[in-house]
Amino acid sequence: MSLKVYFKIATFVTIMALLYIHMQTKIFELSYKGKDKERLIHELNDSNGALSHQILTLESANNLGNKLLDRDNSLEFVDNERVMRVKSPVRTPQRLMQPKPKIVAPVWNLFSFLGAQEAKAGE
Repeated sequence: MSLKVYFKIATFVTIMALLYIHMQTKIFELSYKGKDKERLIHELNDSNGALSHQILTLESANNLGNKLLDRDNSLEFVDNERVMRVKSPVRTPQRLMQPKPKIVAPVWNLFSFLGAQEAKAGE
């Protein structure tokens, strides 16, 4: 084997090894970046859940009622004697009184075996 061929093979192997090492380092770099982003996403989800809980607590009826009653002492709950009752005639919905007409296409008569099955008493 001549020196020229040996030098070409050695150069080719060296370049391929450098490319392989470069690809491997990029793979590890990307995996570390992915882990960092995954950790950041989990932290953001946790903080989002905590903030949602705080918002729901602040907007709860109990909290708003307490704030309203603490701020203005002249307010109080309405007594049952002060509630006005209004009587109105009872109305029944028209849809419940009239059954919906069943639309049957003539083509479906050909497929009678696809209809609702009926139970038959055994002998």
